[in-house]
Amino acid sequence: MPIIAKIKKHYSLFSSAEKKVASYIMNQPDSVLQMTVQQLASESETSAATVIRLGKKINVDGFTPLKIELAADLTQTTNTFHPDITKGEQVNSIKDKLLYNAQTSLNETVLQLDDQQLQMISRKLSKVRNLIVFGIGASYLTALNIAQKWGRIGIAVTPFNDLDGLLPLLVNANQNDLIWIISNSGESSDAIQVGKIANQVGVPILSLTQSGNNSVSKLSTIAVHTSQPIEFPDRIAATNSLLVQFTVVDIIFYEYVSHNYDQSIERLGKSAEIIKTTQKKSLK
Repeated sequence: MPIIAKIKKHYSLFSSAEKKVASYIMNQPDSVLQMTVQQLASESETSAATVIRLGKKINVDGFTPLKIELAADLTQTTNTFHPDITKGEQVNSIKDKLLYNAQTSLNETVLQLDDQQLQMISRKLSKVRNLIVFGIGASYLTALNIAQKWGRIGIAVTPFNDLDGLLPLLVNANQNDLIWIISNSGESSDAIQVGKIANQVGVPILSLTQSGNNSVSKLSTIAVHTSQPIEFPDRIAATNSLLVQFTVVDIIFYEYVSHNYDQSIERLGKSAEIIKTTQKKSLK
């Protein structure tokens, strides 16, 4: 994983002093390449020991290896774009910006996914009685995507985007069911409430949030993380967060189909045939 992505992923776990070092590295990476550990400590108003501790927390053993990884990061990402569009922006700039942001977010997300965890999720999904999916706002689109995919291969999926509608089903669920909570920030009040109720009634939780030690992840049985998307808090659209969420869902889905291949392909074929037949009737 790129070192900047590592820093972002673990940022919430750093001490206040380590956050100063982390912020300096993220904001002025070119300057850091020219510094000694003592100079970085001085510029970030910390200590050399803090710089070394930060490196260890992101699995980098020493300041020189940290700079080597940082240099590799900068070599691969020579372009930096404003996260959102600006007034009067040219279409060629919008295309380049969105492509760069998408590639960066997808690359960081895929690199931080754990293969064993994805396999464990796939096995868990093959055994659930009911799959309940919850998401608010743009995250509900991901919930609908999950329902469409797994519904086509015969798994009962119920997507929700409101707490009142979900509660009757959730309070009657049990450990044989699974609730999948989608929340980019991991701090949506409704998503947190759903997680707390699920824990009270003993329903396992699978969550999909951006990286970091957020509230929804803490409540989860299994927590999957995307990269922190290149978007402003007051973004125009949830472009990159949706993109990486959809990608993670696709990876889990294809892993599931691969290990339940014959059954899944048979059900996908039946679904496609029924849809085709229905479309023909509607055209008559």
